[in-house]
Amino acid sequence: MSAKTSRLKVVRPNHLLTVQDAGRQGAMRYGVSQSGPMDWVRFQLAIHLATDTSAAFEIGVAGAAFFAEGRVQLAVTGPGFTARISGGRTATFEPPLRLTLEEGETLTVTPGSTGMWAYVAVKGIDFGPPVLGSLATNARTGLGARDMGTAFPCPAPAFAEPALFDDPYPTGGTIGVLPGPQHHMFPETVRDRFAAEPFTLTDALDRMGYRLEGPKIEAIRHDIISDGIVEGAIQVPGNGQPIVLCADRAPTGGYPKIAIVASADRPRLTQHRPGDTIRFEWIDEAAARDRRRAIAERVTVLTPRVRNSFTSEFLAGRNLIGGVWPKETEADDALGDA
Repeated sequence: MSAKTSRLKVVRPNHLLTVQDAGRQGAMRYGVSQSGPMDWVRFQLAIHLATDTSAAFEIGVAGAAFFAEGRVQLAVTGPGFTARISGGRTATFEPPLRLTLEEGETLTVTPGSTGMWAYVAVKGIDFGPPVLGSLATNARTGLGARDMGTAFPCPAPAFAEPALFDDPYPTGGTIGVLPGPQHHMFPETVRDRFAAEPFTLTDALDRMGYRLEGPKIEAIRHDIISDGIVEGAIQVPGNGQPIVLCADRAPTGGYPKIAIVASADRPRLTQHRPGDTIRFEWIDEAAARDRRRAIAERVTVLTPRVRNSFTSEFLAGRNLIGGVWPKETEADDALGDA
């Protein structure tokens, strides 16, 4: 008998739901975007909690729902999102968590008032063959896209109660940036302004980039010979309004790049929503490495947290009474009063 005895089906796919792994490494030299997760911390956390997988569903603010055809073990991460089980049980959880879906149950992941991206990683899931060495999806071109109308096979694990975890990533604060390759093309007064004044995230955003609005950031010149773009690069077109390049960025670009968002701080930026205020701070390479190392360690050193409060739906989904027996004798009365 095949080990793939269960399947997980996407309910009502949407354009913000993709499959992502760590990214398509080494293909940008051929003009192919790297892709990968918008929030590498929550992605790696989901992979770590689910085990036996290298890819996960990335969920945007449109949310997502999944139907279990057989028992399925998975993990859910994402700040501000809610995970709800319906079907055989009804329960609501706050990610991060690891849980087991029973056959016929549906997991619905919905956003709250904060957060842009969530992840569902499934133990042992088979997404099919990689494309150019990766399972990552480029949302704009469709490269690596999966047929979300099919059910994805995965092993049927033993049942386990949900395990709840603390999110290891600190929220709030400024976004650390390093000097970009064209840092020298921006006068010192402009570089100081870039870190001193706030920007607002506009609604012109997707997996390719986030457009900001704020103080005008003027370079000596805004047209340069196209060069390579790394994730987190902040390019500045002629209007002086910065654009942060994200996972589905183009391999090259012809605008000067004043800064690069430190990898440890990219999730803090990408989890912002339109209208949010963003502030930058200049940091050096040593600080950037220290931040990355500290966060990576917290992702892999996790213990289930003890909850001291539960929703009524969560409690209703549990059998809190062991049993009820009729009173038959006076002896039973005595035992009941003991």
